[in-house]
Amino acid sequence: MVLDNFPTFSEWFLPGLILFGGIVLAAILLGLFVGYVVASFRHGPFEAFYIVAQVVGESVPDFLGTSPRRVLAMARLAMKEAFRRKVLIVAFAIFAILLLFGQWFMGGTENPEKRFMNTIMFGTQMLTLLTVMLISAFSLPEDIKNKTIYTIVTKPVRATEIILGRILGFGFLGTILLALMGLISFFFVSRNLDHTHLVVGDTQTIASLSAIEPGTEISKMTGKRVSPNAVMEGETNMELGHMHRLEVLEFKTEDAEDPILQSPDIVSVEQTDGKTVYRRLVCLPVGGHTHQVTISGTGDDAQISLGPAIGYFRARIPVYADDIRFLNSDGLPSASGVNVGKESGYRGFIDGGTHLKRSSLSRAIFTYSDFTASRFNNADVIPLEMTLGVFRTYKGDMQKRVVGGLQFASIPDNPEVENRFVSETVNFETNEYQLQIRPISRKVIGRIEAPDGTLIEEGEYDLFDDFAANGKLELSLSCRDLNQYLGVARADMYFRASDDVYWFNYFKGYVGIWCQMMIIIAMAVAFSTFLGTPIVMLGVLTMMIIGFFTPFIRSLTEVGRDGGGPIESFIRILTQKNMQVDLETGVATTLIKESDNFISQRLSDLTYLAPNFKQLDFSEFLTYGYSIDNQRILVALAITLAFCIGLTLLGYFSLKTREIAK
Repeated sequence: MVLDNFPTFSEWFLPGLILFGGIVLAAILLGLFVGYVVASFRHGPFEAFYIVAQVVGESVPDFLGTSPRRVLAMARLAMKEAFRRKVLIVAFAIFAILLLFGQWFMGGTENPEKRFMNTIMFGTQMLTLLTVMLISAFSLPEDIKNKTIYTIVTKPVRATEIILGRILGFGFLGTILLALMGLISFFFVSRNLDHTHLVVGDTQTIASLSAIEPGTEISKMTGKRVSPNAVMEGETNMELGHMHRLEVLEFKTEDAEDPILQSPDIVSVEQTDGKTVYRRLVCLPVGGHTHQVTISGTGDDAQISLGPAIGYFRARIPVYADDIRFLNSDGLPSASGVNVGKESGYRGFIDGGTHLKRSSLSRAIFTYSDFTASRFNNADVIPLEMTLGVFRTYKGDMQKRVVGGLQFASIPDNPEVENRFVSETVNFETNEYQLQIRPISRKVIGRIEAPDGTLIEEGEYDLFDDFAANGKLELSLSCRDLNQYLGVARADMYFRASDDVYWFNYFKGYVGIWCQMMIIIAMAVAFSTFLGTPIVMLGVLTMMIIGFFTPFIRSLTEVGRDGGGPIESFIRILTQKNMQVDLETGVATTLIKESDNFISQRLSDLTYLAPNFKQLDFSEFLTYGYSIDNQRILVALAITLAFCIGLTLLGYFSLKTREIAK
C-alpha cells in the first residue's frame, strides 16, 4: 500500500482553517461581484446595489433564526419525496444482484481478501454516490418546475431551512442505505472467505508429502524456495484461486517440557544426544493468511487436517517512524537516496557498494520518538514488518534474494555527553515487494559507545530499557549485496503494535464513503438551486471525477518540473531551448519564475474547490489489513463539514437570489 502522508489533526487544522477561510472570503467577494453584475443588467446599477445589500442583510437573521424543528420538517419532506421516486429501492436491488452474481466475475488470485474487499468497497462507493446524486439532483429542480416549491416558500420557512433540510434528509436516507450495504457486505465477505484445503496426494496423511534432500534450496515439486530446516514438503488443492505449500520443519530443543511439543501440528518427537528433536507441519501463508494444521496419529499414517483460514479480517496498528532520512555511499546526507532511474519517487534507494568500493555507507535511517513496551502485546518479541523494493543491476540468480541489514541505535537527549547504544548488524533476505515479517527480540547484542565513538563495552542489552530508555530509537537499513539496491519509503518499515478490533475498523472504512456521500449531496442540492436537473448531474459527476484525480491534477501545477511553469515553458518553445538548459540569469528570468510561481500557486488553490476524494477513501486500509488512524478520520470529517458549510452558503444565496428575481 502506497502511503505518503501521515496527517495529525492538530498540525493539519490551522493551515486547513486558514485555507478554508481564504476560499470562503474569495467566494464571497466573487459572489458579490457576480450578483451585482447580474442585478445591474436586470435592474440597473443603482438598484442593483440595494438588491445585493438587501440579500446580504437578510442572510444574517436568516442564519441566526434558522429553526431546527423546521429543518427536520423539511428533512422529512425530502425523504418522502425520495421514497416516492423509488431510487433507493432500485439501488438496493442492484446491490443485491451484484452480491448474488458478482463472484462469478472475480478472477482467481492468491489474495482473495484483497479481491473481495476491492470489489465490495468500490461497488458500494460508486452505487452510493450515484444514488444520492440522483435523488438530490432531481428534488429542487422538479419542485420549481412543478411549482410545488411555492407551497413551501409561502409558509414561514427560510431558505436556509430548505437547503439544510434537503441535505439532512437525503443524508439520512443515504446513511441508512450505506449502513445496510456495509452490514450485508461484511457477512458476504466473511462467508466467501471461509474455506479450507485438502492435501494433494493419494491420502490426507504424512505419506502424501515428499522428502527434501539435505542442502536443497529450490523445491523440485513447486519450484519455490524451501525453508533451511525443511525435511518434507507438499501442497494443497486450489481453493478461491490459491493454494498453500506445506513443509515439515525440524527443530531441536534442550527443554523436554517445552509447551510447543504439545502443539496440534507436531508430527514426531524424538530424543537424540540429550536433546529433543521434533518435527512440525506448517502451512505457509499466501495472500496474508494461513490455516491451522492438526496432526492425528503417528508415522506416515498420521492424518493431516487443515482448519479455517487464519489471518483474514485483521486491522494491524503500525508504529511508523517519525521521519526517514538517507545517506549516500560516502555516508553523507541525501535528500531521497540513490537515483536508480525510476520514474516514481515514492521510494528512496540505498546501494550495497561496488566491486571497486566494497563497503558502502549508504543507509536509510528511521527515527522513532514514542517507542515504548506498552505499545506492544508481547514486548519480548516485536514484529517488524517490511515491504522493500529491489533494483538489480544484473540478473544473476533470480532465485537468490538480495540481502539487507538491520541495525538499532539509541538517540541520546544530549549526544555530546551521553553514551550511545549500538547493536550488531543483523542480515536478512529480502522478499521483494511483498510483506515480510521479522521478529525482533527484546534482548539485543551490541555495544556502548562514548560520544566520540570510542568503544566502552560489549554485551547483551534491552531494546526498551537501554536502547529506547527515553522512548527514542533509531533503525538503519543497509544493502549487503554488491551492485544491488534496496528501495524503501517511510511506510515500508514499521513495528506492528496490537491489532485493532476489525469490525470497528470496517466501520471506519465506511465513514470515508459517508463523507464522500455527504459532499455529493450538498453539492447536488447547492447546484440545483440555479441549474436544471441534467446540468446538475453533469456538474456533480464532473466534480466527482475531478475529486478522484485531485492529487494528480494538483501535481500538474508544480513549478519544479523540467521546463518550469507556463510562462517559462512558452518562452522555451519560442526560443527552442531544451528543458534541461537553464535560462540566462537576469531580471527577466527572475520575473518569469516569480510569475510562474504566482500563477502555479493560484492554480493549485483552485484545485481545493473540488473535494479530494482520495483523502476520504480508506478502502486500501481495509484491503491490505491496516487499522485506519483516528487522525485521518478527524481530518476527513473536518473536510466534509467545511464543504457542506460552503455549499450550504452557495445554495442559500442562489435560492434567495432566484426568489428575489421572481
